[in-house]
Amino acid sequence: MTRWFEHTVVDTGRLPLFFLLVAFVLTFLFIRFSVRMIRAEVSWWPGNVTPGGVHMHHEFFGVILMLLSGFALVALANFETPIANCVLASFFGIGSALVLDEFALILHLRDVYWEEEGRSSIDAVFVAVAIGLLFLLGLRPIGFGEFDEFREAGDTATRVVVLIALAIIVGLAVVTLLKGKLWTGLVGLFVPPLLFVGALRVARPASPWARWRYTSRPGKRAKSLRRERRYREPVVRWKIVLQEAVAGRFGIPDEPPALPLAHDPELPPAIKAPNALATAIRWRRTRHQLELVPIWRLPVILVSLAMVAAFACVGLDDSLQLDALNAGTTATLLAVIAGAMATLTGLVFTAVTLAMQFGASQISIRVVPMLQREPVMRWSIGVFLATFVFTLIVALDLTVSGDDDPAPGISTGIALALTLASAYLFIALVAKVGSILNSAQLLRWIDSEGRGAIRRAYPADAPLPTGVSAPADAPVDTSEPIIINLREIPTRGRVLLAIDLPRIQRLALRWDVRVDLLVGIGDYVPHSGAVFEVRGDRRAVRPHQLLAALLFGDTHRPAVSPAAALQSISDIALKALSPAVNDASRAVQALDHIEDLLLMLAPRVHTESNSPELSTIRGYRRSWADYVSIGTDEIRHHSRGSAQVQRRLRALFDALSEQCSPEQQAPLRARIDALDEQLDAEWAIGLDRDLARASDRQGFGTETGRWSRVRRLSIDHQRERGADDGGVVAD
Repeated sequence: MTRWFEHTVVDTGRLPLFFLLVAFVLTFLFIRFSVRMIRAEVSWWPGNVTPGGVHMHHEFFGVILMLLSGFALVALANFETPIANCVLASFFGIGSALVLDEFALILHLRDVYWEEEGRSSIDAVFVAVAIGLLFLLGLRPIGFGEFDEFREAGDTATRVVVLIALAIIVGLAVVTLLKGKLWTGLVGLFVPPLLFVGALRVARPASPWARWRYTSRPGKRAKSLRRERRYREPVVRWKIVLQEAVAGRFGIPDEPPALPLAHDPELPPAIKAPNALATAIRWRRTRHQLELVPIWRLPVILVSLAMVAAFACVGLDDSLQLDALNAGTTATLLAVIAGAMATLTGLVFTAVTLAMQFGASQISIRVVPMLQREPVMRWSIGVFLATFVFTLIVALDLTVSGDDDPAPGISTGIALALTLASAYLFIALVAKVGSILNSAQLLRWIDSEGRGAIRRAYPADAPLPTGVSAPADAPVDTSEPIIINLREIPTRGRVLLAIDLPRIQRLALRWDVRVDLLVGIGDYVPHSGAVFEVRGDRRAVRPHQLLAALLFGDTHRPAVSPAAALQSISDIALKALSPAVNDASRAVQALDHIEDLLLMLAPRVHTESNSPELSTIRGYRRSWADYVSIGTDEIRHHSRGSAQVQRRLRALFDALSEQCSPEQQAPLRARIDALDEQLDAEWAIGLDRDLARASDRQGFGTETGRWSRVRRLSIDHQRERGADDGGVVAD
């Protein structure tokens, strides 16, 4: 490897290019890590640079670095300064990475960093890295070598041949790019045979070539669409997976524009299937968010890596023979670290067990899967065990080695670094367990999970897959339906967690059938339970393809659906209202978060229920009345005798009545009437009835039966600074 590097990079004068490429890649990875930390609002990570309130994008610093290093490279071009060239090339690579990381912002002249358009920045970075690697390997684009032949050729015939070859290659490259094959065109400039393949094959459906030449050629268009779905879309999916693994999550790709084909007005409008690429990405994200990761997977991976790293470091120490440490002292230190890690691992297991036991018994069984997905617990167990295994292997090697052998300096340093990381993780673990025991933080955590479930169930930017509206005189399908049962036992459980609706929509359109879903999110599906009812031509129906659009699990937890989040918060309120606890304040806190989720749900459910189009899938959504019932009815039933909770419930219904549409008022009015009837039946004293009937967001109430501010707080701007009361006047 060293000889290849010297022969290919150093001897050929490409060492500055190597430094440029390495600096470019490292800077891009660092800046992407930084913006992801900022996006996640990590408290200990420095935020954006905003001097004077102006957000300075990192492309600003990149342009400055590129200008300074570029001018310096030009100024030193006639001097032999290899070290300076490498340093300046590194700075140029850093600046280039900062600029190309925000290439989409420059292209669109607006902040599209995390939107779908922001993917063009990652594409630009990938293209730059690919071209840099090709240059580093010694490949040159078409034109460089031919220009040398053109200049050295003495006769006119040779020059004409070179010019014709260049014209053909450039023409093929232009055709390939017009057909929408960017990578084939760019790499083909370095490897010319690829240009012949790209120019001869059919164009992509959304390319300029397809718009110009395939409009009146339905055969070519159909062939282009088939190849796009069969070959291109799987590649794009994996490219997006790689992009999001490196750079973070972007928006969902838009559906490519359709070709402008002439439409016969006598034919009915065709039903449009959902975009397969966009829906596949959404489904992959949904599965990733809802599937429970085994708690043992990450610790096993980290322990395996620790074993490999330990043997590698031991071998490296044996080859370097460092004499800076004393062998006896090092052995004692490693033994102390190993013992401490064993103790910490036991504490972690105890903390995890207590947290799950507390969540299951005192809060809700739906909270336990949230604890299993918590990365702090899994990372703590994994890092502690990895540190223990790494230190143990190094200590054993030191024990079996001779007395004259030097101490393993590199291995000891890594063991100390792992110990420090374990200490920080232990602090994070203590904080996480404390947040679980804190009901206010736990409610906020469940609320956050519920808001994510609402966004997935009712995405604002992704309407439900729909077909065309059914005509008024459409015939009723009276054929015998096909019942599809769940016969195979799902390995992850029988509770329905998610449904790939766009995939079912595409299958229904392909088979020309109507699909009725007989189960809902959160339902436990027994063995041979009916899942789908399909009406139409049964010959084309493939049951296994429909069942593959369902995701099953063990528990209907808050991240799965809005109903589960509301139910989990309601469970906490019910535990607080139980005779053994009798904590009305915690129930009021739970109602605060229930109100937050219902206010977020109301406009989304209203928009969906008023959609004028009919879907080919039916029976998978809850109504607004269902959500109101799940979030409030159990609490209303168990709040008998608690005026504080009933006042907060009434305030919740009042707030929802102000924000909801007229069509959503009926379930709210019915529950307000039920509260009044409940008060009249339970409270015999008139003052108590008035106090309990008051609408109060904090549940306190007043003697007059109404909650209002009796003193207004105002700021007197006429007071001089330094006054005794600070300029605050209470009227």
